[in-house]
Amino acid sequence: MKVILYMGISPNGYIAKEDGDSEWTSEEDLQGFYKHSKQAGNIIMGRHTYEAASKYGYFPFPDAVNVVVTHQPLENKWGNQVMVTDKSPREVLQMLEEKGFNEAFLAGGGKLNSSFMKEGLIDEIYFDVEPILFGKGIPVFAPTDFECDLELLEINKLNKNTVQLHYKVIK
Repeated sequence: MKVILYMGISPNGYIAKEDGDSEWTSEEDLQGFYKHSKQAGNIIMGRHTYEAASKYGYFPFPDAVNVVVTHQPLENKWGNQVMVTDKSPREVLQMLEEKGFNEAFLAGGGKLNSSFMKEGLIDEIYFDVEPILFGKGIPVFAPTDFECDLELLEINKLNKNTVQLHYKVIK
């Protein structure tokens, strides 16, 4: 299964401010996010990303099965559009494959991104680099032991100040 990571990030590698706020990303980032999740038909996120999306009224994301990976109890009040699980990244992908998906859309946060990367499961990465810097926040990858090489596939200018970097993960 092809796994795509899509993140709006600051140039210094943060996906959210310390309090989880990611409302600083551009409209183009949000549009790309929706486009890719719709194309994959699913979106995988951790609990903190779920909480932030809920806070801003984005959850559940439309046109996609929303998978929330968490070890804490979470009531599913959305029916078949949402799956709540504490499974490993590999098991989450297996669940999606069993539902007929051949692509998975990974949307963070940093801990979940790192767990997928550490297991070598991410195939492509889109970074929408936004024109903002802050000194504290949630990094795109939580500190853990992994290393991977990337091949730059494409650079797109999304608006006057935002660029998108599209990478292939070298395996």
